[in-house]
Amino acid sequence: MLFSKSWLIWGCAALFYCYQFMLRVSPGVMAEDLMVSFQVDACALGTLTGFYYYTYAALQIPVGTLMDRFKPRRLLTFAAVLCSIGALVFSSADSLYVAAFGRAMIGAGSAFAFLSCLKLGTLWFPSQTLPLVVGMTLLLGTTGGVSAGYPMGWLVEFSGWRHAMWLVAFVGFALATLGWAIVRDKAPDHLEEAILKSHGDQEKHLPSTGLLVSIIEVISKPQSWFIALYGLFMYVPLAGFADQWGPHFFISVYKFDKATAGAINSAMLIGIGAGAPLFPFVCKYFNAYKPAVFIAALGALICLSAVFYLPSLPFWLLFSLLMLAGFFLGGQFLGFSMTCALNPLSASGTAGGFHNMLCMLSGVIFQPFIGWLLDFSWKGGYINGIRAYTSSDYTFALSSVTICLFLACLIILLIEEKYSKQGEKHET
Repeated sequence: MLFSKSWLIWGCAALFYCYQFMLRVSPGVMAEDLMVSFQVDACALGTLTGFYYYTYAALQIPVGTLMDRFKPRRLLTFAAVLCSIGALVFSSADSLYVAAFGRAMIGAGSAFAFLSCLKLGTLWFPSQTLPLVVGMTLLLGTTGGVSAGYPMGWLVEFSGWRHAMWLVAFVGFALATLGWAIVRDKAPDHLEEAILKSHGDQEKHLPSTGLLVSIIEVISKPQSWFIALYGLFMYVPLAGFADQWGPHFFISVYKFDKATAGAINSAMLIGIGAGAPLFPFVCKYFNAYKPAVFIAALGALICLSAVFYLPSLPFWLLFSLLMLAGFFLGGQFLGFSMTCALNPLSASGTAGGFHNMLCMLSGVIFQPFIGWLLDFSWKGGYINGIRAYTSSDYTFALSSVTICLFLACLIILLIEEKYSKQGEKHET
């Protein structure tokens, strides 16, 4: 097959994205353990876990420009090693500050993960295949998130959160070795020529202009901002709820144990894994991006509103609503294809980095903000020495998620359609 080697090379990067996704969401099933170990409240815990997002978001544009200028293979290997070292630091932390430093290191390494998949996708696949590549990347990524649900919850209960993180850290070193052995930075000449033609771009993959010029080219376009804001609002349910407060919500409100809470929280990630590779076909059906991303935002809004505002849902309905919400949230990742369609191939890493930076700001803002809202509405109860939050506390705090999804529906009105124009460009 023409692109069999392309899928193999992309697959190595996608496995690292899967790994960092597991590291990112793993604090969700150990929230109570972390609050006890470091003697912190919800807002402080959100700030601690949010350190991942601080470095991740801050590095997106620099990493994007590095991906455009240098070789993904070297950057990918370095990133996997950095994530593993960060996990070791986090697992051995004896203070909140050391733990935060470990999370920051994990975030810094993870900043390379999705962008390496996106850059290798643009270098090894024609543009028509890029939405599928993005969707399949998210499918593997959410597999990592699912592994941080029931399996990680069980491991934490069995061996403690420190030992669990210590074991997970060494997986990254193996992935670094695999990536260095398999990933290549450049497609063969005949394949590269066809790929460049599909992008309507006769440049080689290294930009001829300076890095600052590439950044200005991306951020000077209002459409880049509108698409990225859509991504930010749509990412809040994942970063603010599934990544951090979801398991604690199910433990506090539904009285599930850690493993069960992690498992049902994973329903959303399973849904995302199913929706992300299927929404490109929704685009193809409509021959447009905008109907697909609107369906994604509205569907997620309806399903998550039911979870947050309807009390005492039966397990099967709760699981189904979360999976459906995740399925619709899978459509948000069309934003990466939209921003790549908007910008030249030589700036694809920068464009993807800018978009991903704004998406990751959702975690920077909403993990501590939801924790602050919980503390604000807290009635004063304690369980096992930590604050106990009620169903009404969570309803109040998680309303911020539904507001963001509503704003995502509205901002689509400002986005220009690029899908059909992209297709016309490829036909000329």
